[in-house]
Amino acid sequence: MSTADQLLLDLGQTAGLSQTLRFDAQGCARLVFDTSLAIDFERDDDARVLQVYSVLGPLPAQGREALYRRLLEANLFGAATAGATLAVDGHTQEVVLCRTVDVEETGGPAFVRLVEGFVAVAEDWKKLLLSGGGAESPVPSAGSGLMPGGMMSVPLSGFLRA
Repeated sequence: MSTADQLLLDLGQTAGLSQTLRFDAQGCARLVFDTSLAIDFERDDDARVLQVYSVLGPLPAQGREALYRRLLEANLFGAATAGATLAVDGHTQEVVLCRTVDVEETGGPAFVRLVEGFVAVAEDWKKLLLSGGGAESPVPSAGSGLMPGGMMSVPLSGFLRA
């Protein structure tokens, strides 16, 4: 069993799923929350990574420039994405939240926490997109007090800047 398979198996067990969470023959798996939010997992055994992503919704017909700006601002240092990335799939014209996970560097408990944070961010951004995502809507915040990679956010007072 590969590391990616074990991570997915552990995630399903931790979530208390009645069926075993496994990849299909193409290396894909999907978790659906409340019938409205799908989180997809695709393994890339050659690169030893796991792609975690969620389609948040279609690009709006109007106001794309404002939305693009919001997505880019949210991506800055992962501040409003918990370390994931907001992107646009040009082929399907959909907004996608995605994250690459190094399966050799991520243990089961860390992967569960990563997926929990990913789901929370995906839910927030999906709601924002469904509400129209206008410039007046508040940008979702990762809000965990941790920087991407699990580093603690510490004020710079007392530190010298170069």
